[in-house]
Amino acid sequence: MSMNRPGSRTADYRQERRGNRTAGQGLRPAADVLRSAARLGGRAEAEYLLMSLLGVQRHELYLGAQVSDRAASRFFRLLRRARAGEPVQYLAGRASFLDFDIAVDPRVLIPRPETEELVTRVVARVQAGQGERDAGRELLLGDYGTGSGCIAIALARAFPEARVWAVDAGADALAVAQQNIAGFGFNDRIRLIQAADFDHPELARLKGRLDLLVSNPPYVPTPRLPKLALEVRREPALALDGGPEGARIVAMLLMRGPELLRQGGLLAIELDATHYPLVLRLAPSAKVERDLSGRVRYAFLEK
Repeated sequence: MSMNRPGSRTADYRQERRGNRTAGQGLRPAADVLRSAARLGGRAEAEYLLMSLLGVQRHELYLGAQVSDRAASRFFRLLRRARAGEPVQYLAGRASFLDFDIAVDPRVLIPRPETEELVTRVVARVQAGQGERDAGRELLLGDYGTGSGCIAIALARAFPEARVWAVDAGADALAVAQQNIAGFGFNDRIRLIQAADFDHPELARLKGRLDLLVSNPPYVPTPRLPKLALEVRREPALALDGGPEGARIVAMLLMRGPELLRQGGLLAIELDATHYPLVLRLAPSAKVERDLSGRVRYAFLEK
């Protein structure tokens, strides 16, 4: 499991530190707490949870960070839940994406390094094509299957002049995305749409307008779901299950995604390696790329 770094200090920890200064007791070094946790296994998970709980960076755990008895008790409770299969990001309530943190919980998929890589490649492509864009024209971007909103937020950060439409079929996921978008102050630049397909009226109004449509859709084949790691099976099925072949949304994106693009616009999709033949059949001109582990992972299609 990839361990993402936690964000800034939490309000709970600030309050606890104030209480500790008043009481002046009940503290022990974080390094000692981690040594006590070693018998439960999962050192990376233990470090991540304690970093999130205390709001510190990893090196601070070994260079003087202190843990109150109350925080230590909470830490061990969370660690036992992690060892039972609960994702540590859900337990911490946070996950990192690229260079920023977002809130996550069981309503949304936990961001993966492969999706960070997708966004990195997409941003590079859009930046390379900015010279061809009409001067003064607003950059219009779409994120289909936004989940936590991590892709939409990354795009808004990368392109301060852009407007972003973030689409998801699930109201629960959109509630988390709204929390994250508001936290970054992007309410005026990222618009949320609840839609299960491209026939939604708001998406219809975007036809022929987007410079970019990017998507990390559900692409796990249904028969493979029970074989996933326990912690992955704790994530929302709506964000994982891509249908019998895992290609239900991928196929829709390849066939109808270009409808939303202006001439010269880019469609970018994260997918399963088994979808390579589908991409070749539905979009022969698409460029298929491998991720850093060497697996077929991305399809890029210019209109």
